[in-house]
Amino acid sequence: GGRKKKKEAPAAAAAATPAPHDLPRTVRQCAYNFVFYGPLQHFWYAALAVKFPMAAGASLAANFSPFAIKVFLNQAVLGPVVVSTFFAWSMALQGQARAYFPKMRRDAYPTLQRGWIFWIPAASVNFAVVPVQCQVLYMSC
Repeated sequence: GGRKKKKEAPAAAAAATPAPHDLPRTVRQCAYNFVFYGPLQHFWYAALAVKFPMAAGASLAANFSPFAIKVFLNQAVLGPVVVSTFFAWSMALQGQARAYFPKMRRDAYPTLQRGWIFWIPAASVNFAVVPVQCQVLYMSC
């Protein structure tokens, strides 16, 4: 009984196939950034610079208090605003506005937690070494 089995394609090869690009999702994201998030960042970073000035050329130790406050506020205030408005924007443009509150209850805090892993170090670099006029560009790349 010499029946040969057909060789199946490995799962890794199937997983390596890229998904098609989701153009509507890209357009929603770009529109959100252009209409809302970019301008918000501009005014947010300018306000933080005025309210919590750092001495130019001083060490991080000398500027630690305003630096730490900026990093904290960026995550504790701006982060939740961005997550909640992005969810609202995305869901409304997808015709799923009624699912906004369940999504917020389910996903807002986990999204913030995952974001902190990246955004706390990114904001730390931003406030420590990036000039105010370049902060929106740095945090948007």
